[in-house]
Amino acid sequence: MTRAAIITALCLCAGNAATAQDTVRTYTASDIVVHADPLAQPWRLDRPLSTSASVDELMRMGGLTLVQRANGFAGEVTMRGLRGGQISTTIDGMKIHAACVDKMDPSTAYIEIDNVSAMQVDGDGSDLRYGQTLGGAVNFKLQQSRYATPLHSVIDGTLESNAAMRRLRVELGGGTKDISFRTGYTVREVRNMVAGNGAEVPLSGYSKQNLHVAAGWKPTASAEFEAMMIADHVRNVGYPALLMDTRHADAMIAALTWRERWSPFVQTSVKLYANTVDHVMDDYDRPIDQIMERRFMPGMYMPMRGATSVMGALMESAVVSAETVLGVTLDATLMRTSATMEMVPIDTSVTTMRMSNIGDVGVGTIGFAATLDHAVDCDLFVQASARIDAVVRTIHDELFKSILSGYYPGSTFASRAAVPALTAGGTWDVTDALQVALVLGYAERMPTHLELFGLMIYDPQADIVTNGNPDLRNERALSSTLQYRYNAGGIRIMGSMYLRLIDDYIAPSPTTHVVWSESTPQTRTMANIGRALINGADVQCTMPVASWVTMQGTLRACWGKSITWNDALPLINPVTLTWRTVLGGPAVQGEIQFVTALAQHNASQLILVEDATAQWWTVNVLLAWRPAAIVSLQVSATNLLDAYYHEHTSINNMPARGRSLNVGMRVNL
Repeated sequence: MTRAAIITALCLCAGNAATAQDTVRTYTASDIVVHADPLAQPWRLDRPLSTSASVDELMRMGGLTLVQRANGFAGEVTMRGLRGGQISTTIDGMKIHAACVDKMDPSTAYIEIDNVSAMQVDGDGSDLRYGQTLGGAVNFKLQQSRYATPLHSVIDGTLESNAAMRRLRVELGGGTKDISFRTGYTVREVRNMVAGNGAEVPLSGYSKQNLHVAAGWKPTASAEFEAMMIADHVRNVGYPALLMDTRHADAMIAALTWRERWSPFVQTSVKLYANTVDHVMDDYDRPIDQIMERRFMPGMYMPMRGATSVMGALMESAVVSAETVLGVTLDATLMRTSATMEMVPIDTSVTTMRMSNIGDVGVGTIGFAATLDHAVDCDLFVQASARIDAVVRTIHDELFKSILSGYYPGSTFASRAAVPALTAGGTWDVTDALQVALVLGYAERMPTHLELFGLMIYDPQADIVTNGNPDLRNERALSSTLQYRYNAGGIRIMGSMYLRLIDDYIAPSPTTHVVWSESTPQTRTMANIGRALINGADVQCTMPVASWVTMQGTLRACWGKSITWNDALPLINPVTLTWRTVLGGPAVQGEIQFVTALAQHNASQLILVEDATAQWWTVNVLLAWRPAAIVSLQVSATNLLDAYYHEHTSINNMPARGRSLNVGMRVNL
């Protein structure tokens, strides 16, 4: 049960809705929840336009921006100017760390839309349950098996003209009142994509298989055990924007959860989980002339391998009283990671060399979080959240430690740190139609293991080589978020304005430490580069025009600047407008979507040199038909006018897909 529902129920129990004709005002949490499988639910506005229904597409639906390095695969989440270690990204509360130092495999690369029931997005930093964050959290809730459900199956297939994408999903599940199970399998095959105006992008295909198994058991009326496993298998992912491609990437995710409802007012869950990621990349498919002429390590192949493993325990408890909900989370993880690179000269008379980019680093974390929601009355709610993490970081590879000591003499490369975070706010129902909320926060975030200990990591976007810095301080941020919601006469308006001041911002030092030569990239060291400011606003409006026509518009704007260096922060998306018109009823529905992003001239020139981006716009259309209760059909065209463009957050101007005609069918048996 969500906090919003709990608090609403408390108000009702308290007798504040004295008469049936009274209007009960409902507190709505600031989180955005986007359902991953809207086709399985009643018709709704947040149903995806494309029938391919990827996790990347789900994140865009939730208002997130993606740093794109490949063909619609493994986009790195950015939210309100924050990315990487600055935001918390979890899967059912579980931490999964990427194995690739080039960010080719964020945690979202290892789940499919079939695995996910909903995505929870927190933009104000108040959701501290699953990890430290400067001001944002994204959690993917996994599909669960369902009790007391007859045996059922789903077959879902999609074909797309662009890149000849084929996707097949099958699901089988069911359960008695005490035992349940669910199995889902997805296979996706993609060839080289075609950008706008018919330009084929070489080395942009991939293949992917994903298996998700979940089972549940209720030994008593108040207790439940749940086990789940995800096996994800990726092959031959082309990364045209980078120097190399993924040969294979394998992930295994497993968890066992115990839930107990001790009374109507107290419930607890304990989850034990583990996951492993093995990621292998190389440049063997690249043309020889490209290998010989590139600026970074020319004349040699660079096969790389990265591996991470995580073991974790997550305990959550909730206590409900007449007006208050208290939530407590204990979160413990142990992560081990390593990444190596070989340098294989094309000239076979030269000896092959080997280098560690990150040498068997261990990070142990114990976090404690508490959240308090209190209903002053049914018009005013106050909330507070706090979290503290104790962290121990160690390098277990003595050779790697010895190499780093040449850069940082005297460092032990073992550290302990404490990371606090605190938010407080309130929600006020000004009228039956208008609700206003304010959240204030202070947070710190630890440098990641790559920012601390990474060695010789090439950044193709800025054409620089970066080294970690074990002396980095925590980033510290003060934030404020003002939110508002209006709902009357069928018109719904939601929006927010936010401001975030960050001290000790972490980035490659804008000063050049070493310049090898004019023909080779600069080497920079990760550093605390001073103060940065991020501010922005977003608004969404939904308006019924007629009983069969609804319009929805979303406007998002974000600005980021380094105050110390008087430079724009990198990878900040420009002002973006999305407008949708939905026509039809329960059996037949059509959608027209218009998306435009303004030109982004406020590009970083010192911190991470990037290009300005021209304005672009696209048009997407969809027609959906339910000829029977068990059958759903979709036909859509994305980028209908075949525009050639790239988003500002696409690495090395990786182009977006051109026109694609898509056909999909789902059968529920």
